[in-house]
Amino acid sequence: MVRLSFATACLVVIATSLCATTLSEGKVASNAVVSGQITQSDDVKQLLSVVLAETEDFWGAVFKADGLKYEEPKLVLFTGVIATACGPASGTSYCERDHRIYLDPAFPELRKIGLIGDFGKALILAREVGHHVQNISEAPRPLATADSKDTATLRSQRVELQADCFAGLWTRYVQEQHLLDDADLTEARDLLRSLGDDQAANASKDPKAKSYGTSEQRVRWYDRGLAGKAIADCNISNNPL
Repeated sequence: MVRLSFATACLVVIATSLCATTLSEGKVASNAVVSGQITQSDDVKQLLSVVLAETEDFWGAVFKADGLKYEEPKLVLFTGVIATACGPASGTSYCERDHRIYLDPAFPELRKIGLIGDFGKALILAREVGHHVQNISEAPRPLATADSKDTATLRSQRVELQADCFAGLWTRYVQEQHLLDDADLTEARDLLRSLGDDQAANASKDPKAKSYGTSEQRVRWYDRGLAGKAIADCNISNNPL
């Protein structure tokens, strides 16, 4: 069977109308452009629609296998800054209060590090869906309370690394449909490596800033998901980071 790159496979899906658009319009803060005026190409929005549909198929099957119904998140596209139930947001984020993923299709976080490939964009969205899964499932994760800065940092790392692992689970699902090639997986690992806390470009002077894990940790937990098949394979609580 011919293996297609993720971008090519998505274009095939779009052309054959196998995936319905599931994007949601959203209201934005006064200093942002409303989503209807987003200047990104339709190809980007269609790509995100395909990715979201693939996550719905995957997580729907995972939840069904456990006798549960998967609650699909809403995807809201915006430019600049948007008002959410969790406060103002920019870039890409998930709000656990309204079960929505807020995403700027210009992908400023990717442009900052010079990695703007299609599968990198897909992975960013898949990670936010992973946070949604954390929110609505009984996936083992650290307690919400933190008694010290070190504890808060550790909790943040565990939450983010588990999202990397969940993105790896979804990647395996897409890979088994022959929608990926080796270049896509290389792109995914390069992206996570570039976003590691140990990279100079990601250094923050804010002691309350989120901690995502080192480059090595992020790639390792992504690969852990890639080798797994179930939520339990991403148990972040009982395993060393």
